[in-house]
Amino acid sequence: MAATGTTHTARLVSRGERLALTALVAVICGPHILHLPFWVSFAAAALLAWNVLRTLLGQATPHGLLRALLTIAGVSAVFLGFGHINGQTAGVALLVLMLALKLSETQRYRDVVIVLALCCFVLVTQFLFSQSLGMALYLIGGSWLIVAAFVHLHAGDDAPPSASAAESARLLALAIPVAAALFVLFPRLPGPLWGLPADNGNTARTGLSDTMSPGAIADLARSGAVAFRVRFDGPAPPPALRYWRGPVLWDYDHGTWHTGPGVARDIAPASVHADGPTIRTDITLAPSHKRWLIALDMPLAVDTAHRRTAGGNWVAPRPIDQRVRYIARSATQYTLDAKLTPAARQRALALPATGNPRARALAHRWAQQDPGARAVVHSALDFLRRGGFSYTLNPPRTSRDNSVDDFLFTTRAGFCEHFAGAFTFLMRAAGVPARVVTGYQGAEHASLGDYWIVRDSDAHAWSEVWLAGAGWVRVDPTAAAAPKRIVDGINAAIADTGDLPYMAGGHGRDAWYRARMLWDAVDAGWNRWFLAYGPDLQQRLFAALGIAGFGTAIAILTGLVVGLLMLVSLWLAWRMRVAREPDPAVRAWQGVCRRLARRGIARRTGETPAHYAERVAARHPALARAITDLAARYSRLRYASTPGPAERRDFIRRARRFHPPRRG
Repeated sequence: MAATGTTHTARLVSRGERLALTALVAVICGPHILHLPFWVSFAAAALLAWNVLRTLLGQATPHGLLRALLTIAGVSAVFLGFGHINGQTAGVALLVLMLALKLSETQRYRDVVIVLALCCFVLVTQFLFSQSLGMALYLIGGSWLIVAAFVHLHAGDDAPPSASAAESARLLALAIPVAAALFVLFPRLPGPLWGLPADNGNTARTGLSDTMSPGAIADLARSGAVAFRVRFDGPAPPPALRYWRGPVLWDYDHGTWHTGPGVARDIAPASVHADGPTIRTDITLAPSHKRWLIALDMPLAVDTAHRRTAGGNWVAPRPIDQRVRYIARSATQYTLDAKLTPAARQRALALPATGNPRARALAHRWAQQDPGARAVVHSALDFLRRGGFSYTLNPPRTSRDNSVDDFLFTTRAGFCEHFAGAFTFLMRAAGVPARVVTGYQGAEHASLGDYWIVRDSDAHAWSEVWLAGAGWVRVDPTAAAAPKRIVDGINAAIADTGDLPYMAGGHGRDAWYRARMLWDAVDAGWNRWFLAYGPDLQQRLFAALGIAGFGTAIAILTGLVVGLLMLVSLWLAWRMRVAREPDPAVRAWQGVCRRLARRGIARRTGETPAHYAERVAARHPALARAITDLAARYSRLRYASTPGPAERRDFIRRARRFHPPRRG
């Protein structure tokens, strides 16, 4: 067997095997089309097509100079396209191109081993871009194909593909319990395992921003992506109270609202008092690459160590680059900042010195008619309610310096950010402290999993005004112009539902919708128990199992198990290396087989020396005498009871002198 191992890897790859390998590479690299630049996908596809064409036409391996030039061109293209060749997207692009190019020089089984190893690495990189359940199932299928290829490679030509596929499935099934145990017990890191920073500059990111300008939330509402899923510990609040608090915007600068520097660190954290029962929510938040922790308005506490801002919302210590699960306790009846500090008042009244003169004049007139803050609020809401305003995803464009005037007096059409931004501007101009709150409004019940879905299409903006004796009070100016938005959702409030994503567009409960919701229920479980399985959830699981105090011991034990597995792997690799270093006679025979393999006559797995010699003699009669003599001598040395030293030396000398002529 030792003699056959090395010659097997030197055997030439057949045309069918090369085509199958090309198809495998295409399957492994396929999903990267979704996040790599078009030119990378096109170049990789062209290289694969070139390999298929060469194989079908029976062309020889491309010249080494051509392969070197293609390699240099690929590396240069990645460097010019990304500015570097490392990082997430650039590194994956380079890997995909080099893997496709490697096929052009794949001749022998040792080359196939390298290609399959690269396929393993490229397959894993898919998780850098998507950790969805669908992608996980795809990775399992890809792993099964790669392992089946490895099994077939080492089993030889006589093994049917079905046997290799079955053996691959068996090996993966054996690995699942070990992988599951390591996943549960291995210490979880606070940072993302897969969320490395993307470097292509256009990676899609869902979620709210720390700024708001006209059209920003309307653009977000066109996405049907899930922002977060939530489970209520008890009945859900009515639709009018399903406000989910996100970034609070204090500063206004010519049409754009900002959270301000340091998330308003110059103002003390908000003081909140619950005036009614509290609601416990279990939230699984999608990655947003921001620090905002979305919670039902008003969040009183979050179960992990996070910070409350001056706006009453909560932020994480670091950007949320992976799904995170947390427990939030909220109150829908509350008092927020009963006393307003001078710094907060100044911040909540600040406006640019110029811009929007008509809106300023209108606000001043309201304040002169009745200086009370509540009266000003009612005047503004009545103006929006009776002013003929329309709620639309496609509002006309407004100017930068006078966007509020344009909306209030010219276009009279906008999305929630137009209403909230203009209302807050009017309040400040009238001397009423006000700010903008962004977040989400509404939720969709998923009956299959008894949870609620909040999508990007539910993104919303509203205002808060500070009233003496009441603190910060939520005022939703969008409800004045489009009350259906709050009660029945966005699809009931706008006429242009064609711009909404399918799941928010009011398409009813057709079969496709039900199928999507069924998949969402499965995906929700995946997100909740797998992707959101971080340090906090691991500690809660250990506590539930009664092993919370054994975290250090479990970590040490897990490390020992991993170390033991690594040592076993190294020992097996050493054993294989030793097995490939036989006595001089075996090495001499292996040299004969290698030289014949280079001439296109590779020895098959399990083939005896005599049968191999017969096959060589049949194809090259000129070699019949020499190879038959060598095979007979080698068989006597390996299987005779007492071969003499002189006979061994004579065989080694003859084997080393054996050099078959080159082909053609």
